[in-house]
Amino acid sequence: MLIEHITDTTALLNKTVVITGGGGGIALEAGKALAYMGANIIIGEVNEQRGRAAESCILEIAPGRAHFLPLDLTDTDYIYQFCSQVFSQFGCPYAIIHNATITPFDSVKQLSLKKWDESYLVHLRGPLQLMQYFLPHMQEQNQGAVVFMSSSGAVAYMGGYEVFKTAQVELANTLSAELEDTGVSVFSFGPGLVKTKTAMEGIQSVAPLMGLTTEEFYELNQEAIVSPEEAGTALAVSLLSASRYDGQEIGGVQVLMDAGIGGGEEESKCVSFPKEAEEFLSRIVNTYDEQYDGWQKRNIFERQWTLRDFKKCAGTSADEISVSLHQYLKAVRAGQMENIAGLPALLTRLKFYYQHQLEMMRGYIKDPEKRQEYDAAIQSWIRDIEDIGAVL
Repeated sequence: MLIEHITDTTALLNKTVVITGGGGGIALEAGKALAYMGANIIIGEVNEQRGRAAESCILEIAPGRAHFLPLDLTDTDYIYQFCSQVFSQFGCPYAIIHNATITPFDSVKQLSLKKWDESYLVHLRGPLQLMQYFLPHMQEQNQGAVVFMSSSGAVAYMGGYEVFKTAQVELANTLSAELEDTGVSVFSFGPGLVKTKTAMEGIQSVAPLMGLTTEEFYELNQEAIVSPEEAGTALAVSLLSASRYDGQEIGGVQVLMDAGIGGGEEESKCVSFPKEAEEFLSRIVNTYDEQYDGWQKRNIFERQWTLRDFKKCAGTSADEISVSLHQYLKAVRAGQMENIAGLPALLTRLKFYYQHQLEMMRGYIKDPEKRQEYDAAIQSWIRDIEDIGAVL
């Protein structure tokens, strides 16, 4: 198990973690990893067969650490009964992971209002009801974590899913601001593209709408695919750094890197990189660090808009790009070829964002001198990316 790379296996000892939609996929892997670290897992699942199977699977790894309770997020009475049962049997949970999901994929004009309503209930109203029940108790404890599973943002034919996933991120940001200094941390977690049963069923329906076969869809997104175990382990480990991630939208790759899982430095081969590669990458990292620091100093509304815009263009969070850039720079300086396999793709994403910035700037800056100054600066950032691509 990947989680066996974690040295501290007692940080979550005897803490109760509720996972909605916990009967399979990422949630099951997260439950296994959390139970390995000593947590008690409450599996909230609408499908009893899946819930019982997940419970048995976790119990094999950690006897006594898993408990299935039926949960239907489309039914308010069911939700209240679930919350009451959790509280009476296990007390206030330390963490709540909002993982439950459905994938009503179709065009906006074709997707039925019934499907839109169901998605709203599962992805937004249901989680809200859970939070309103448990938050007062979590605040009384002065500790805890709440995790919302985020996605990539607006995508054609996936609106019935993505609209409410985006709303979850906004809810997480709102809660984080409201719960500041309470000991309760709230953040969003983007697992990446994971071939779970739910995801694969959704892709089978949406790929033809995009003019692709299922195989072509996955081939186009091959670099973003992670295994359920990787995503689930990252989700579990994120709770260990909940206060650090508070108010952020983080990615699974970032969490694993932060935790030192999946590095493989011992097996990497050392090569001699052209000196220019280190110089160009150092400049790229310094430029990005300056931008990133500037974003963090903006007021909350400007910061949130900028970070959302960045993720929309780059396809991953600004935080994850920051961590990855520094890891790649470290690898280049050490001559570790095997540790920079993802660098070209990351730089392509960053270049796309800078091109987007250039277009935005040209449309908003009225002063000709300022526009020329900013134009030259952004063009130089793009050239640095192109230059390093030529020497790697």
